[in-house]
Amino acid sequence: MADRRVRLIPLVAIVVAAVLIIRYSGVDFRQFTPTRIKEFIQGFGILAPLVFIAIYASRAVILVIPVGVVTLVGGLAFGKWWGTVYVLAGATIGSTLAFLIARYFGRGFIESFEWLHKGRIKQFDDKAAQEGFKLMLFLRLIPLFQYDAVNFGAGLSRIKLRDFVLASVVGMAPGGFIGATLGSSLENIMSVQFFVALGAFVLLILVPLIYKKIKKKREGAGSTENLS
Repeated sequence: MADRRVRLIPLVAIVVAAVLIIRYSGVDFRQFTPTRIKEFIQGFGILAPLVFIAIYASRAVILVIPVGVVTLVGGLAFGKWWGTVYVLAGATIGSTLAFLIARYFGRGFIESFEWLHKGRIKQFDDKAAQEGFKLMLFLRLIPLFQYDAVNFGAGLSRIKLRDFVLASVVGMAPGGFIGATLGSSLENIMSVQFFVALGAFVLLILVPLIYKKIKKKREGAGSTENLS
């Protein structure tokens, strides 16, 4: 138990350091608009794609810039096709880093709690180990939970790293393409592409609400049939 708590110390130190840097650096993070980030990235010339991927990947760990903003920047800076490629690369690397941090520093600690080894939580944990790919694919395609929370939460579960990575790449592809397409059209907001991409982006946001409504309706119908 003591050893597991000791392993949490570096993670806590990283979080505290990040908070202090953000608090006392004097940087106004409200200035991190897509256009300004685009200009910053393109200033690196041929290294711009690598810089963007590094920013996207590190964002998943330090959680400073919203993931949606960086995705839009990918399309704005590189176009919808290459933007999608770089977004997926950065998102995959970043989510994997977050997964590994949670797995290494957190999994051993939570295993010391009894509630993890009984009841529904144990059933979910066992299912995550056996059907991790399907579970992660579902959570990526239907984002019921916040993107970063899924990354860290998966690391705390028994989902295999291979299943997590493969499902993330496949599941994040549609959202990455939609975000990059919308980003690539931000400089021409009167174009057909902008409105189509915006509609797809809004639909993507509404997917969890639609899913919950359909699920609730089905559960209500099932309860009515049981009573009859």
